[in-house]
Amino acid sequence: MHDVPCAVCLLHSTSIVKMFPARENCYKGWKMEYRGYLMAGKPGYKAGSMYTCVDGHPDTVHGGSANGNGYLFYMVEARCGSLKCPPYVNGRELVCVVCSKE
Repeated sequence: MHDVPCAVCLLHSTSIVKMFPARENCYKGWKMEYRGYLMAGKPGYKAGSMYTCVDGHPDTVHGGSANGNGYLFYMVEARCGSLKCPPYVNGRELVCVVCSKE
């Protein structure tokens, strides 16, 4: 467990930046900025209210491993019935990709 630094990407001459859940690659004509895992808060805990694509190779805050039960991210897992299985696998973490397009 480590604290996650916050980052905002500034892309020059790009008109659209979009997160695609449950995809590992961008659609044709889109440029991949990064890929990772879909994460969100857990009911009953303080956390972000939106799904977030967390980089698959994230940086961490040095010295930030103390458990303060702050805003916690949890992996989003597929559930058959809510999602069509296959192609999804029950209990498997969902990936995501962040793409840009001019």
